[in-house]
Amino acid sequence: MSSSRAVCIVGTGYVGMACMIGLAELGWRVHGYDISAERVERLKLGIPPYREPGILEALREHLDAGKMHFFEDLDAAARDAQIVIVAVGTPSREDGSADISALQSVIHELAKVKFASWPTIVIRSTVPPGTTDALAHLARDWGDVVYAPEFLREGTAVRDFLDPDRVVVGCETPASAVGYVRLFERLQRPVLFTSRSSAELIKCCSNAFLALKISFANEVANLCDACDGMADDVLRGIGYDQRIGSQFLRPGIGFGGPCFEKDVKSMEFVARERGVGRELLSAMLRVNDAQPKKIIDLLENEIGALAEAKIGVWGLAFKAGTDDIRNSLALIIVEELSRRGASTVVFDPAVHVAPLPRDSRLVTSALEAAKADALLVLTEWPEFARIDPNLYAATLNLGVVIDGRNILDPDRVASAGLNYRGVGRGVWAPVDRPRVASVV
Repeated sequence: MSSSRAVCIVGTGYVGMACMIGLAELGWRVHGYDISAERVERLKLGIPPYREPGILEALREHLDAGKMHFFEDLDAAARDAQIVIVAVGTPSREDGSADISALQSVIHELAKVKFASWPTIVIRSTVPPGTTDALAHLARDWGDVVYAPEFLREGTAVRDFLDPDRVVVGCETPASAVGYVRLFERLQRPVLFTSRSSAELIKCCSNAFLALKISFANEVANLCDACDGMADDVLRGIGYDQRIGSQFLRPGIGFGGPCFEKDVKSMEFVARERGVGRELLSAMLRVNDAQPKKIIDLLENEIGALAEAKIGVWGLAFKAGTDDIRNSLALIIVEELSRRGASTVVFDPAVHVAPLPRDSRLVTSALEAAKADALLVLTEWPEFARIDPNLYAATLNLGVVIDGRNILDPDRVASAGLNYRGVGRGVWAPVDRPRVASVV
């Protein structure tokens, strides 16, 4: 593919924007199309649609250099492109199946584009197996369709794009995907050519396995609490085994966000429809559904009935480094606290607007959120760990801290005269010293 030809990206969410910036970094011209005219106008002004370190600067740099252009018209964005990358949402339906209607709509709209040459349509959205084959059938008269899964993490999506472990391409013949693979030649990463269904399964099963490690870590942590063990040490000992590895082997409130739960549900639905074993997938979802309730039960055990209690909450995004609250378990916990009669005071350094219950409110600092009866830590923002516990010990009426992410230092918190509970960390009673008078 000639470097003078632009690559078109359909969809400017996390995946689409990471593709645009990553390809611009690699020297390609990119055209971005989005159905939202408001988003397109903001992008033209250099305003990114989400938070990620470095994305604002990179967006403006490539706009100024003329490497990146945004369009409200799909034909204008795509007609001169030889490669069109599609990265639109495939959310879960109520039955767990993936809603691919937006993806189907994009293919139907691309069929109307007056392409200058035969295009290769690259699907990067996460889809159940068999989806891309069906889309390829729809496009058989005007273009090739391949499936190239993304393995990007929110908060580090651009970095992950430029430093992949592998490039996976699902296609009917490798020749149909050569143009796409050439986009990544400078990265010198291994390329796996496989069938479209196999590529779809690689993506879904990779996410399912990572979700499994999180659920396993939570089960281990709960067992540690019951057996007087220390989950930090147990999981570290397990993770040193090179056959297992330490990544994603950390306990907490469960896995949330727009990917893991959706993908596990989709895989469970496909397995159920095909009549094959799904017991492990179903168990993962049950474990994950139960984990946020365990955090709330732990709080209730420490302070008693939650009715009329005022709970401080640190963190609302589903993970640190992003402002994304889609399928955030922190938001689910806040909603459950409200259902049990508690009010919440919430702070997140990246989230400034959220659909909170009527008796909850967002505040502008962590210490303001700590003016409460007890404190819950629900997102692993590193700045929370840097706050001196003596500062919030002065404002927590009941002196209880529930660390749902295990990011605080238990000794420091207990030394400030607070009752500390983490996930699988046992009981940390306050050091015997006079409590600071409450300031509310």
